[in-house]
Amino acid sequence: MGSVSSVLLLCAIELSGVVGGSLRARAFFDANNVKVGDPLVLTVDFLGNADFKSLHPPALSRAVSRKDWKVDDASAKTDTFRDARRLTYRVRPMREGVVWFPAMEFSYLGRDGGQRTVRSNEIPVHAKAGAQVVVEEMLEYDEGGSASQPQLTDDPYAFSDDPEALRAGMSDDMLFAWRKACAKPSADAFAQFDFPAAKLNEAACSLKDGNWARAMGIYRRLEWRIGQTPEIERGIVAALSLKSGAPAELPVWRQVLRPLLALAWKLRVATVVGTFAAVALLLWLLGRGIRAVACAAFALLVSATALAETVETVTTNADGSVTHRKVVTGSNGSYSFSFSSSSSSGGSPARGKGVGFGIEPSNFFDDFDPFGMSRRRQRRPTPKISVRLSADKQSVSVGEDFNLLLEMDMPQYISFADGVSLALAEQNRLQQLGAGQVLRAVQSDNPTNMVQRLLFPMRAVAPFEGLHFSVSGEYVFSGDHPFFRTAYPYSSGQRSAAFTAKPPPEAGRPADFGGVVAESASLFEYCDALAVETNDVVTITYRLSVKGFVPDEFQPKDVAFEWRRQEDASGRPSEIEYKRYFVADGTAETPRLSVPYYDPRRKAYRTASAGGTRLVYRSAESSGAANATQKQGEKRK
Repeated sequence: MGSVSSVLLLCAIELSGVVGGSLRARAFFDANNVKVGDPLVLTVDFLGNADFKSLHPPALSRAVSRKDWKVDDASAKTDTFRDARRLTYRVRPMREGVVWFPAMEFSYLGRDGGQRTVRSNEIPVHAKAGAQVVVEEMLEYDEGGSASQPQLTDDPYAFSDDPEALRAGMSDDMLFAWRKACAKPSADAFAQFDFPAAKLNEAACSLKDGNWARAMGIYRRLEWRIGQTPEIERGIVAALSLKSGAPAELPVWRQVLRPLLALAWKLRVATVVGTFAAVALLLWLLGRGIRAVACAAFALLVSATALAETVETVTTNADGSVTHRKVVTGSNGSYSFSFSSSSSSGGSPARGKGVGFGIEPSNFFDDFDPFGMSRRRQRRPTPKISVRLSADKQSVSVGEDFNLLLEMDMPQYISFADGVSLALAEQNRLQQLGAGQVLRAVQSDNPTNMVQRLLFPMRAVAPFEGLHFSVSGEYVFSGDHPFFRTAYPYSSGQRSAAFTAKPPPEAGRPADFGGVVAESASLFEYCDALAVETNDVVTITYRLSVKGFVPDEFQPKDVAFEWRRQEDASGRPSEIEYKRYFVADGTAETPRLSVPYYDPRRKAYRTASAGGTRLVYRSAESSGAANATQKQGEKRK
């Protein structure tokens, strides 16, 4: 597919710090028809379940031909895009013609500790003739540059020399000094100005001089003054790259605190003070609430004690002391306490005579039960629960939908307040379509039991035989008050059920069948350009609309990568978009694409196809004349 100049990697590029399962990679440029030397943005996405927190952008310049491409490794950035981890690089084509950016192979660590690899796609670019002086300057920089010095991105070096935007706040002398500084830019020349644009210019010149410390200080002071902007972020990354001599990225704390750092210092201080005030108010309200709850509990305890019956006994000891014992008996239990006195009268204890007071702890905690909770726990038997799992279809084809019915025969005095969890050993071979549906309970053979039923819509995505499942959850007793009830764990252990998922029939199966099972499927084609020159790259988007199942790894032949997958409310894929690159080599129409699929309703294989869009070729001379006419019109305006 690619040209002869494409580089075959001898070893995979290591994704340092990445640990995960199966990954997919895709690569694309922001434009595919440019001039030699024009800057392009290369995007590499990694999709799948993996830990990308420690991902450091790898260097790509050594994996491509320097005669074909100039890759600025120091411009590498990382970002999260939807469900993908994204890397971006600044890239320039170095020669004329159709140049293919090679497929990249990356290695990472699997969850089992072994090495895994993922491969991206090739990308064609039509590089047209550009200014030769630009190409020569790029070549001289590549040949004279030191390998130990990182090649910084162009953005941190760029400075503003437009005096019109600053004229309103400048005197004539200041404006003259500004123009003089822009004519011969240096860090000292821009140091005399105090506005943000001049400070960015001063930092850019410091980076050019290799003085990363001065540039970092300027960026930090400017950030405190006006807030963290994209220009300041790029400058900080460039300064860190210059400091370490290797590609760097924005520190994590700056990424996390980006909303706060984007504010100027006054708003930043106001935000911090307001946050502390809100937290203090919340803690004060929480303290008031806890105090109110404690008072209510104490009042409830006092009222329960007041309603109880109190019996007092008086005992005279041998030493002349008197012991008073009170027994408080209520509807839910009893507790006792006693006090002693050395009063000779034998009556109430006298003040200042050494009164002793004590509560009998064992009686208090064993007998005092104002809500009757302990007695209810003691008479509760362990409930017996039996589970059954069955399918409405004992045998289905891969991709066909069916329902699993979970039946739980259990006593009526318990319930699963938070629902139950159904775990299937064949989970990777099944796809659940939405949440489980609670059906109406039915009477059990045991008159004290009820059969609770849950329906799970499922789809088989791979052949297998037999179901192995377990049910878990927490049950509560129905008569308990919601605030005081206790949840008890439950697990059924692994059980089995009869079921078979069969692959689609082999009779009539196309050679390029990729596992798509759907009742209907349609394919549409969209081209980013229809009027082209010879060798122009046309980016084709195929939109596959299905009512059924498409495997996650499915990709039609000759497409570059999957771009987007949309699912409906039940979890079924409804639209999938694929990208394809076509080099206009004089063919009058775009190539056709076919997607075979199995229709379980008609029990037959069918095909969805698209393509054959007509292209209009225009000569390079007419295109150049049209562009020149357009530029002249813009100048007249």
